[in-house]
Amino acid sequence: MIRLTLFLGGSIWAVMAFAPELDEPVFTEVTPETAPVVVAADQPEAAPAPEATPVAMITPVAVMTPVASPEPTAEPAVAEAVAEVMAEVEAEATPAPAPEPERIIWYVTGSRVNVREGPSTNYTILGKVLYGDAAEVISDPDADWVKIRIEGDGVEGYIAKRFMTDVDPLG
Repeated sequence: MIRLTLFLGGSIWAVMAFAPELDEPVFTEVTPETAPVVVAADQPEAAPAPEATPVAMITPVAVMTPVASPEPTAEPAVAEAVAEVMAEVEAEATPAPAPEPERIIWYVTGSRVNVREGPSTNYTILGKVLYGDAAEVISDPDADWVKIRIEGDGVEGYIAKRFMTDVDPLG
């Protein structure tokens, strides 16, 4: 990570050193303009009206017109170097997929074994497994009670280790 940070810092410094005309930020400025009020020329001028409160007034409207800033120009060699650097950084920044952890599959050796909510016979029964059923061990396999996930329906619970083996009894 430190190599990537140093590499990016050096790249930014190189661009700043070889492109001194980029002293100001590049953006588009917006300047307000006032829209003119148009009065028809063929209308005769009316006599001055007595003072009254006007019902509707025409007010000038501000119109925003974008003004483009000049395009920055960089030397082609600098642009190519920056493109190469960015390609290398993207290639290094792509993480490799993490390997999937190894699953521990054990098999039931009892004829009909209860799957419980906790690691004791005092907990409620969530279901039953039969002889030869496969289950994934998701806790410490050396404990007296192991937490399992039943293959197929995904039920998680505890089963006494004495009813489990790592060798498939059916084959």
